[in-house]
Amino acid sequence: MKTTTNSLHFSLSLITLGICHGAVAADQPVDLSTRPASNMELAPMMIQGDVLGTASDQEVRTYAGSRSVVDSSELKKASVRGVDDALQRVPGIKIFDETGTGALPQISVRGLYESRSGRIQALSDGIPLALAPYGQTGLSLFPVTMATVDRIDVVRGGAAVQYGPNNVGGVINFISKPIPREWETTLQEKLTFNAGGRQLWDNYVGTGGYLTDNFGLQLDLNTLGGEYGREHSETDVQNYRLRGQWNIDDDRDLSFGIQHYKADMDLAGALSVQDYKDDPRQSTRPLDRFEGDTNRVWGTYTQRLGAMGPFDSVEYSWTNFAHDSYRNFVVGLPFTPDGTAVTKQDGPRDFKVWGTEPRISATIDGDTVGQTWLLGARYVSEDIDYKVNRQRVATGVTTPFRDWKFDDDARAFYLSNAISLLDHRLTITPGVRYENARMDYADGITGFSRENKSEEWLPGLTVGYQATDAWFVYANAQKSLRPPQVTQIVKEGDVGAELAWNYDTGVRYTPWDGMRVDFNLYRIDFDDQISYNATTDRFNNLGSTRHQGFESEIFWTPQALPDLDLHASYAYLDAKQRNGTFKGNEVPYSSRNQFTVDGRYRFAEHWTYNLDGLYVSSAYTDAANSSDEDATASVGKLPAYWVWNTAIEREFELADKSVLTASAGISNLFNREYYFRGIDTSPWGRQPAPERSLTLGVNYRF
Repeated sequence: MKTTTNSLHFSLSLITLGICHGAVAADQPVDLSTRPASNMELAPMMIQGDVLGTASDQEVRTYAGSRSVVDSSELKKASVRGVDDALQRVPGIKIFDETGTGALPQISVRGLYESRSGRIQALSDGIPLALAPYGQTGLSLFPVTMATVDRIDVVRGGAAVQYGPNNVGGVINFISKPIPREWETTLQEKLTFNAGGRQLWDNYVGTGGYLTDNFGLQLDLNTLGGEYGREHSETDVQNYRLRGQWNIDDDRDLSFGIQHYKADMDLAGALSVQDYKDDPRQSTRPLDRFEGDTNRVWGTYTQRLGAMGPFDSVEYSWTNFAHDSYRNFVVGLPFTPDGTAVTKQDGPRDFKVWGTEPRISATIDGDTVGQTWLLGARYVSEDIDYKVNRQRVATGVTTPFRDWKFDDDARAFYLSNAISLLDHRLTITPGVRYENARMDYADGITGFSRENKSEEWLPGLTVGYQATDAWFVYANAQKSLRPPQVTQIVKEGDVGAELAWNYDTGVRYTPWDGMRVDFNLYRIDFDDQISYNATTDRFNNLGSTRHQGFESEIFWTPQALPDLDLHASYAYLDAKQRNGTFKGNEVPYSSRNQFTVDGRYRFAEHWTYNLDGLYVSSAYTDAANSSDEDATASVGKLPAYWVWNTAIEREFELADKSVLTASAGISNLFNREYYFRGIDTSPWGRQPAPERSLTLGVNYRF
């Protein structure tokens, strides 16, 4: 175990300071039950301290952008094994499921694919999940397990100026289950029977509630162990987390948390074409494995200051977060799937990160016109050690191959003003974000060092209009960036940030209760993509792509069948390379068509049945758009596929008001055989998708 870093100590001190400050100034406990209930009527979005809010139905319906929420009823289905399954119903999102556990997600949004979900902004309760929010945006350590998540909020395209950097593809926020008012304990067990007689156990214990009228705690203990369906797939994941909520008084509150996450798993890896045809469950890469752990702390202090000057209400919040993380991929070289490894390579990386973000929102409430100003700043410090060691298998001799050190400092400021007009039915929100990131690099082997800077102004504009009670229309435009990653600034030359303009327009139509239709058009002009030039041995800003298309969703609960919920979505994507040798070709890994359909039926009072299907069209895997696989299967077109899942559950209400739920689910119901390619440490060959599996579950809440 690594020792706690100074950055962790610092952030803990900040949290403690906020607790002590609130305790000294608190007058009396608050009974939250006396607070007014939330207004569930449709109203135009008004920016508060957190633009995305709590992802309630009201907030989603009036959000001026493309937004979907995967709620708790979807996440608790027995057929949902991990984040990959959970997100498949969201239009525009494509999943490359490497393990079937969700421990190493591969998430692509609107054709913006990067290994380890590197082109999305992933958050947990608003806190960045990336190992380094600037230097390494990929989720090569993903400290989230589905048992601890209540819902997933997905904003595609440019979000608000508050969220950055790396929000080119959008923002995905994993929202935790709320702390219950009354003390409550949940025991959950899921057992997944995978192909080849392999089992995976998912164990969860959660207990929490309010100890006093104004102070609550929630403890989550979640472990995942067993095999995920292929040879060489042993898995051990541990996720332990403590969260707290202190409502100091009517005007102040403090939320905080601490987490330990650890993952250790074998990686089955990709297969050659022939090996895949012979047996897709086998593994020919016995050395490949992953290990990682993280210790995380966070806290947010919020104070409502009331009326000040021209403003009717002012709110201040201060968020601090820090983590000490480690991850290591061990691989056999060469990458050829059916080749014999001659070298064993391990790449341990250590990350010490802390950040602080104060912000203030101020509102003017007029009868017909209003304004909400949002002003914030953020500082993030990243200390990254990146080593690579190579061991000759024949001799056991180990030599250092890389010893890189990165010291990153990033400062950001943002300002927006939500102007509401026409009796608050029209909201116009101009905003701007300023990013200034400095990355210092030093090579411990060669002595080479250099500095890289990224500095950009990122404007944005959103418009939302509640035209009628049934119609909400919106449009937005925003400039986004992704800073150069640690592996891209190690060469000589000046590598700048990847930049993109996001454009989005759409409507939400709610003709009656039980029916909603969403439709949006979008375009992403992605410039300055960083690419490697083998001739000069340099990274350069050369790449340019355009991603455009439309997405639609329909939600329907028939009035004649109020216990039946139906949902369908369709996404069309046209992603093209705009310059270079392959100008006009499709962007690798982008599928033109994606369709989902799902339904949930509650019957016999306590039974629920679910059925869902996902269609993804074919995709090229290289810039040249090669249709045929080469000898190493490093290129070639990925076939289209349909996947169906089904689940059923029965709820038992016991005499002591406790609830027992039994469930069963089948993933990949018809055992559709399909594969991926190009996944990080296994870039060549065919990466088999998870086969059919059966999951049995029991949940006891008391």
